[in-house]
Order: sequence, then structure tokens, then C-alpha cells
Amino acid sequence: MNQQVFSDGIGQVTIIGGAVRLDFVTFSPTEKDAKGQPVAVFSHRVVMSLDGFMQSAVKLQEAAQAVSKLVQRAREGQAADPAVMAAPVVSVAADAAPAPQKRPFP
Repeated sequence: MNQQVFSDGIGQVTIIGGAVRLDFVTFSPTEKDAKGQPVAVFSHRVVMSLDGFMQSAVKLQEAAQAVSKLVQRAREGQAADPAVMAAPVVSVAADAAPAPQKRPFP
């Protein structure tokens, strides 16, 4: 599959009937708030099982930790090369059973 979707962030997360719905938003090129800033508007929705969401949350936490390390290195002046700034690719085989993880949320 070669489709890519851009998003500025997640606007809302809803859990209904055992499915997690992630509503992605992008900043509108035309709509502005009272301060003149672009308004975040709905663009796409991803729906996944609770299990799939929890596995995804673990991967997002891993990516967030990798980004934090890169930012720290950049602040220390160790990462001048853009190739060094590339986040490591985290992949899981589709048939691999996920390892038990601590729940990343309270």
C-alpha cells in the first residue's frame, strides 16, 4: 500500500463498543480562531480494536522516547548530521505475539 495521510495531530479519541476511534485533524488554510490562528478541523478517522490500540500506544511511547533522545542529543550538539536525526524504524511482525507491556496510561 502506498497511501500516506498527513495530520497535524489527534483531535479526539472516542471508545465505543470495544473500538477506539482516533479523529485526526489538520489546520485549516481558511478557518481562523479569534486570535487569527488556523483552526484544527477533522480530516480522517482511524478505528481499531482495544487490543490494537494498546499495542499502538506502546509503539507511540517507544517513538516518543526515541524523539526525546534525539532532541536531547541535538541540544548537546551531538547530532549535526540529519541522518543521525532520523528516528529508528520500529516494526513488529504481523504474526508475532506482542510481549506483555505495562499499560502506558494511568
